[in-house]
Amino acid sequence: MIETIKSTLLLILVGLSLLLTYQLWYGQVPAQVLEQDTYERIVVEQPRELERVVEPKKIILHKEEELNVYKKSSPNFGQIWDLLSTTLQQIGLDALIDEDEVPLDSRHLLSYYMQPKLPVGEGQPWLNEVLYSEIEKVDLYTFNDSFWLVLNGSNNNKFNLLLPPGKAEQFAVLLDNIQADKKLASTVLTEEMLTDHGVSQLEVEGTLYVPAETVFMSEYNMQHETLNQDLILKTFFVDYSMARVIEEKEGGLIYTDGERGLRLTDTGLEYSSPRLEEGQATSTYSEALVTSSSLISYHGGWPDSLRLESLKLSGWGDTTHYSAEWQAYLDGHPILISQSTRALFNDNGLIHYARSFFQVENPIVPENGLTPAASWNEALEKAVSQYKEGFPDRAGAIILKDIYLGYAITASQSGYIGKPVWLITINNEQFILSAFELEPLREEDLL
Repeated sequence: MIETIKSTLLLILVGLSLLLTYQLWYGQVPAQVLEQDTYERIVVEQPRELERVVEPKKIILHKEEELNVYKKSSPNFGQIWDLLSTTLQQIGLDALIDEDEVPLDSRHLLSYYMQPKLPVGEGQPWLNEVLYSEIEKVDLYTFNDSFWLVLNGSNNNKFNLLLPPGKAEQFAVLLDNIQADKKLASTVLTEEMLTDHGVSQLEVEGTLYVPAETVFMSEYNMQHETLNQDLILKTFFVDYSMARVIEEKEGGLIYTDGERGLRLTDTGLEYSSPRLEEGQATSTYSEALVTSSSLISYHGGWPDSLRLESLKLSGWGDTTHYSAEWQAYLDGHPILISQSTRALFNDNGLIHYARSFFQVENPIVPENGLTPAASWNEALEKAVSQYKEGFPDRAGAIILKDIYLGYAITASQSGYIGKPVWLITINNEQFILSAFELEPLREEDLL
């Protein structure tokens, strides 16, 4: 009888030991940790206010017969956007005018392409006296010393604003101070231009801009972002010493508490909390913009060269989430990497977060100066040839959806290189060509 009791107690103790071990590795986070996680927040950087979250995808300066294209990190980009943003924050209902058409003799000065869209109206920093709308494009015109803005929103919403004299003068002074920059000179790509340059049987989708002058570029030695590992871990785990640690052969580290995991490598991080996927995203668009700012600020900070590239609501039914994606820029050109910086979130919290950011260590300038990039038409001819070779049996029109210069991060023996490239999208197929030799780069070549 005594032996039976001993055996039973031993089995119970072994069972409890296994249960506690399982809970430690894979079970729920202890209540005291959950409580701390709810009320404590490790802040790497204070979140940006909504006024600093949204910026234009590009700004077009119309000057006589010439166009200048400004993107993040281009000279004057910040000045041109800040003046418009401040104006829309300060202007009132009395600036609204009824005219639907732009006077024929007016001069087109600036175009702001808003991506993600700019929320205006009640409760927003911009035009808070009008009905809520999401603006996709803003145009600035002048006629007879008057300046006015035309705001085009989703669902065909449109606002015409006559600028008061003080604001009109600020725009006039700014535009006088910005001289046409040959390095930024561009032109709208038309199908007639394609034919003239020997690129036939190609349709252009939307409004695309290509350089009007030769673009001179340089390779860059790049350095990956250095994050405080202890601080980053604390932004995801209040007590990460309780998490299980797995070391990868390549040197990466995986931390997991059984419900969420964080992978740290030399070039970035990736976080996942799958249990939060089953939930809805009921936040408004502008609330989601603020949340995206908080997430990137809490988990690593927001470098100056980084901009919010897109914010989309995805999913259906009881499972929806917002997807925010950020893009870094160098000399006005986007930096291309294999894993973008992005966050997926819903009402439950952060579902997924990936971060990889590179900054310039120093430029690689040959003795004879910067190197001219191949012309847009040469790059396009190469891309079309690759498309036809890769998809010989694909029927239908060949549509050019995008073409622009950028920098692709690749690995070298000495470190990381920012290589100038042409990025061309034909029928949803992206082609990456080195900007100098037009040699193709595969996605697996990117870091």
